[in-house]
Amino acid sequence: MVAPATPSLSEIRSQFPALKDGFVYMDNAGGSQVPLSVPDAIHTYMTSSYVQVGADYPASQKATQTVAEAHAMVNTIMGGDNVGRTIFGSSSSTLCRMLADCYANALQPGDEIIVGESGHEANVGPWMSLANRGFTVKIWPANPETGVCELETLQALLSPKTKLVAFVQVSNILGQVEDIQPCIDAAHAAGARVVVDGVAYAPHLLIDVEKWNVDWYVFSCYKVFGPHIGAMFGKHEAFAELTGPNHYFLAKDYLPGKFELGGANHESCAGLLGLKPYLAWLTGVTSYSRDSVTQAWKIMETLETSLTSKFLEFLASKPSVKVIGSPQATPSRVPTIAFRHNSKSPREIAEVAMAAGIGIRAGNFYSVRLLERMGINPNEGVARASFAHYNSMEEINRLIQVLDPMI
Repeated sequence: MVAPATPSLSEIRSQFPALKDGFVYMDNAGGSQVPLSVPDAIHTYMTSSYVQVGADYPASQKATQTVAEAHAMVNTIMGGDNVGRTIFGSSSSTLCRMLADCYANALQPGDEIIVGESGHEANVGPWMSLANRGFTVKIWPANPETGVCELETLQALLSPKTKLVAFVQVSNILGQVEDIQPCIDAAHAAGARVVVDGVAYAPHLLIDVEKWNVDWYVFSCYKVFGPHIGAMFGKHEAFAELTGPNHYFLAKDYLPGKFELGGANHESCAGLLGLKPYLAWLTGVTSYSRDSVTQAWKIMETLETSLTSKFLEFLASKPSVKVIGSPQATPSRVPTIAFRHNSKSPREIAEVAMAAGIGIRAGNFYSVRLLERMGINPNEGVARASFAHYNSMEEINRLIQVLDPMI
């Protein structure tokens, strides 16, 4: 049997309606574009089975199936089919706050929580707030030169009282893929659970929660070509230790409902299922499985590599520019590229690009603590260009042409 050919980039771009107007979308780390199959699925759902779930009539049964299948689909993306479940919330921020509240009701006064400083505030602030509720919260400080939270620093913070360690897999400033496995292993050796923020990782590289043995893992589906909804994986045994925030009369083991106040957003669940046809088309594999997910993410990773290299090479040629994070396009680098100029502000840089029809961004990207540690004023922040697999080399060259005279 001949393996199906990967669609060309022009064919891939044709699946994303927003790309047809000529504007260049390079703020993908803040939110990706969606293939047409996603809004089509939402439209179909809302015009055929937009009813409450759990009833016996046909439309409700269809809605119930849609919500259940969306949970299963994302759990497969997580790589969690054999070891846990996935729950939904309005965002990763909401899910992390909910999880922190659950732990506040389960932990004992004096228990310790360690929080990586390099992360987005979504997986930092909720845990920091537990210091006001009788728990000891320790900051895992980032290296001020590299921005990385190093393993040796974590090992010095761990103690028999450590119950949870929260950290990021890829900083949305640094764009570096951290080696999370030794950190997970160290936390587990101390008897702690781990919560990993995979928001900046998930659009680019394959998630594998079972391989990593991670207890909790969160990402934002709207940054992975889907609707505005967040997803959190939890191991079966991690869920069993907590009581979800939903109504008291709902059983503790009623999953995912016990951890989804008000229920998951139904039309977003339909939109997530709308990704299936796109992934099938991208891979040429009609059946959805972990293997097809693996293949799809490999295709996306391959398409992004040359884009990252090209833009980093351009920035390296500019003596007045400093890349925040690794300046090298390696397998441990995603195409989320933050930089600063010696004299031009990040906002000036973003505005020049915007005037040319290119959407990059300036700011602190909710990683205020990391920027402060690195000596960068968070009110000014960094300029950031972030690419996805549907971006083209022509678009990279267009961005370079616009920025070249300025920086």
